[in-house]
Amino acid sequence: MNNLSRKWLLLAAFLFPALLSVDVARSQDGTEPDFLHVDVMRVLELPVDVINPILFRSEKGYLLKCQISNNSDDRILGVTYQLLVLDSTNKPRVMAGRSATVKLPGYETKDLTLRLPAKFKIKSGDRVLLAVEQLIGRELVWEVLNSREALVAYGRGDYLAPEVKQVLNQVDSKPAFPR
Repeated sequence: MNNLSRKWLLLAAFLFPALLSVDVARSQDGTEPDFLHVDVMRVLELPVDVINPILFRSEKGYLLKCQISNNSDDRILGVTYQLLVLDSTNKPRVMAGRSATVKLPGYETKDLTLRLPAKFKIKSGDRVLLAVEQLIGRELVWEVLNSREALVAYGRGDYLAPEVKQVLNQVDSKPAFPR
């Protein structure tokens, strides 16, 4: 095999997986993708990380699959998050807030699959962003202030570090003294 043939063979080996992944992401009719990677706006003051979020299209709508990692010793009981859909010109098209029960012990990671509303539509060329808006822990509740505005700014390429407010969870926490 000559040197030129080897170069073409190596080029084909590198390009083929990239071409294959583009075809997998494209739907049959070309209007809605079968899956879409989701960008995460990280808030450093929160004790969780959302890892590898992907939207998958199913017969009943989209599913958000990801992992969530708890970086504190407080048990996480629930999460509220925002999803923002930007069109191909980075203009906000749809924003949806959802809540989910998550029983996540301290310093653990868990796989999550969350169903989105049936009316949640993604078009070809759209970009999806995710931000955690609230965490409910056994001892504390973390609230991200102005999370929607920060997520829209993040979509435009600006990063406004949102403020996080912590309050004691007086509903789920253990009582300080026996009853």
